[in-house]
Amino acid sequence: MSTRDTGRLSGPRHGSGTWEGLGPVIIVLVAVHIAALLFWIVSLHDFKAQGRHQAALIARSATTHRRSSMSPTASARPLRLLHACACRKAVAAAGLPGARHARPSAAAATTAATTAALRQLHQRPRRVSSSASAAAEPAVAPSASSSAAAAVEEPHISVLLTEVLAAFEGCSVRRYVDGTLGAAGHATAMLRKHPEMESLVGFDLDPTAHQLAAARLAAAGATVVPVAVSAVGARASFEAPVDSSSSSSSSSRIEGRGPTAFIVRSNFGRMQAVLQQLPLGSGTADGSSSNDTSGSGGGVDAILLDLGVSSMQVDTADRGFSFMKDGPLDMRMDPGAPLSAEGAVNSWSEAELGRVIKEYGEERHWRAIARRIVEARESQAITTTQQLVRAIGSIGGGGAGARKSGRRGAGGGDAKYKHPATRTFQALRIAVNAELQSVAQALPDAIDCLAPGGRLAVITFHSLEDRIVKWAFRRAAGMAPSDEQLPSYCLPFEEASVRILTRRPVTPSEDEQRANVRCRSAKLRVVQKL
Repeated sequence: MSTRDTGRLSGPRHGSGTWEGLGPVIIVLVAVHIAALLFWIVSLHDFKAQGRHQAALIARSATTHRRSSMSPTASARPLRLLHACACRKAVAAAGLPGARHARPSAAAATTAATTAALRQLHQRPRRVSSSASAAAEPAVAPSASSSAAAAVEEPHISVLLTEVLAAFEGCSVRRYVDGTLGAAGHATAMLRKHPEMESLVGFDLDPTAHQLAAARLAAAGATVVPVAVSAVGARASFEAPVDSSSSSSSSSRIEGRGPTAFIVRSNFGRMQAVLQQLPLGSGTADGSSSNDTSGSGGGVDAILLDLGVSSMQVDTADRGFSFMKDGPLDMRMDPGAPLSAEGAVNSWSEAELGRVIKEYGEERHWRAIARRIVEARESQAITTTQQLVRAIGSIGGGGAGARKSGRRGAGGGDAKYKHPATRTFQALRIAVNAELQSVAQALPDAIDCLAPGGRLAVITFHSLEDRIVKWAFRRAAGMAPSDEQLPSYCLPFEEASVRILTRRPVTPSEDEQRANVRCRSAKLRVVQKL
């Protein structure tokens, strides 16, 4: 083997000089990195130590401030000022010119320490003298009792109360009709808002609502008169309070008794027939009104229709309105009515059930739901709400995507997802109580009962009711009829008799919707008699 070949074979030994030359450079670089790492660790330790030191300083400062605030002569220092001073002290003690120039770790430690100290100061109870506590106790007791009394006084929340009062603002309301009295939330507010009121007539089929309404109206200063209506002919029977010294008086306000509140056990569909039999004052005798004395038309100054089912009925399981509560399948507004939801579900044909669910519930799966109900009742009669829910199953009213989205509303439900039984329960309730027919019949009668200048306000809660009210108001105002196809029970008007005051329906405010999630679909429409 030649010398040149031997040199080539010893190549690695020939290059060892180059690696030996780079060794010092590598050692220096490693040493620099190690030094930087040690410097960073030491700095982090210093920052943590400074944070603990600042926390101790702030805690001692807070303790000193708390002790000074316990003295009766010392003035309490505002919490915001204490917070600012503590932050400034912490930043200054850290040797930093300001919060903008603080390092993230130091600023975070300072802020955390300050927050912890102030929270401890805020949560520690302050000492109160025995005389002060004894003087404070009588002031707390009335508020607790008043809140309990308020809870009893407010059995439910009146929807759009402020908007309803504004709708009748500027009118002299001497004769007021509440077509859906309920617990008299709107009626009591109207009675207090209009001290000139002489007569108040409230219609409701629920005897429980009559008891609550009578107590609240009597507390508001009204003389309550129950009115019974016969099943045939709408014959009203009552015992009106008449002053013996002035029995010929044309006004229904009795001296010393305040306004008269007639509570009628009937549906508002009989409004016109019942009002003609009640002594509502001089306005109905000659057709005049406090708003306009032209001598034509009816004599009522204000009428309110709050449609739909009340929260008291929904929350009562025995009434059978809610699919969330197990109870008898009733759904009757009037407990004495012959037809209940149980009778409809177990006796109607599949075709009739499908028609009702489709038309009144606007349910697209009406065929399948009607078939399931018929199949379920063949094995066992459906007598409870939960039996009906199980018969309906999971079909219709929403989908798996809505369930998985997890977007829940304030009331625990999803704004888009509806329970599969929602529309079916709505349809049965409307059919059992003939709600839409009553609304379509009551609107022209209510307008006829209004005095010139009188106003009619209607609150709806679903599209079927609002559609009827909108169409009826447009026809009553002489506007061009809508092109949309309407149910046969929508009665037309012959000529313009009202002026629409709400071109667009009034809806609840965001605050009201947060306080009462059930009002989110409410719409208010108002017209005024020409």
